[in-house]
Amino acid sequence: MRNITPRRTPLVLSLILSLILTACGAGEPAPTPEAFQPIVTIYAPTVAPSPSPTPELSPTPQPTPTTALQAAGAVTDAAASAVGQLGENVNPYTGLVVADPAVLKRKPLLIKVANTSDVRPQSGLNSADVVVEHYSEGSITRFTALFLTHSPPRVGSVRSCRLIDIELPVIFDAALLCSGTSPGVKPLMRASYAYRNNLTMISDMGGKECATCPAFRTSDRLPPHNLFANPARAWEELDRRGNNVPSTFRAWTFDPNPPQGKPTSVLDVGYKSGNVIWTYDPQSGKWLKSLRKEKQIDALTREQISAANVLVVHAPHVTTLIVEDVGGARSIEIQLWGEGPLRVFRDGLEIGGRWRRGPEVGMFDLLDVNGNKIPLKPGNTWIEVVPMTDIAVTTQ
Repeated sequence: MRNITPRRTPLVLSLILSLILTACGAGEPAPTPEAFQPIVTIYAPTVAPSPSPTPELSPTPQPTPTTALQAAGAVTDAAASAVGQLGENVNPYTGLVVADPAVLKRKPLLIKVANTSDVRPQSGLNSADVVVEHYSEGSITRFTALFLTHSPPRVGSVRSCRLIDIELPVIFDAALLCSGTSPGVKPLMRASYAYRNNLTMISDMGGKECATCPAFRTSDRLPPHNLFANPARAWEELDRRGNNVPSTFRAWTFDPNPPQGKPTSVLDVGYKSGNVIWTYDPQSGKWLKSLRKEKQIDALTREQISAANVLVVHAPHVTTLIVEDVGGARSIEIQLWGEGPLRVFRDGLEIGGRWRRGPEVGMFDLLDVNGNKIPLKPGNTWIEVVPMTDIAVTTQ
């Protein structure tokens, strides 16, 4: 393993050539994944190509994880000026007015949730403000669920963090709770900005059920699938650490009136572990989630998982040398920095564009083909993070 930069985990081996975007007229197609070149890998790459700059273009550093964390010591003027635009009593992750403004003064929680057949149905996902679904290793996916407004009695089952969880606490300016990490990920996580600045809680807090613990084990499932998080206890732990402070995240805009888009009723994301299918329900105005055509249910509410918005975020996926399990599956580095193709689904419509992550903590812009922010529908959001290629994302 290479030496780790003090304020940043990834070690950038080369920089991507800048992507020159031409302003597109209304109705023109969104950028395709092939139009975006990945940043060369970082943590422990199996392949490390070194592209040379072409004479026509000057190599311009993209907002990499390194620059993002080096610049993360303070909120920028742009980020600070955005604070309050949503209103004092509005959740910045959902655009919804909260009944108790006090909840907006606490640090959002990112909780790592498994997604294998022996843990479904999971608990608490319909109470999350945002859920990020992504490949963990091999062909399986895992969730990172963000909670700010709601505090369900249990969330899980909770599993270990992955490399993407080095980036998500910075993107959302949130605390992180998971059951630990693999030996290869642990030193990278500990060297990250989030961990060094007490934004991260990483430990296996199980053993037995504990009414005052951030997480507890139950007797209804076999280990390791019986570990669940208690958000209320996690916020109390952050209070004890003096770190239960409001998030600076203000990247998204919301509007109940949808922008122009392509009518769409079904979104099919072809993960190797099984197609995730979102079907728009006009009656509720939400997208309903299925896996291989079987409804995915929240164990607490017994209702189908739903979202007001579904985002498909294309990002480079690089297989590293880090071994995640006894079967030899290797960790995947998902490069959520710079920019990439984006598809936003809301109100039975698809809006194409690109996502952009800058150097500021709490920045993850959603832009249309003209560079304007895409307004989300007020409500919860589910983010499907997918590779740039080798995955089918289809609509009807």
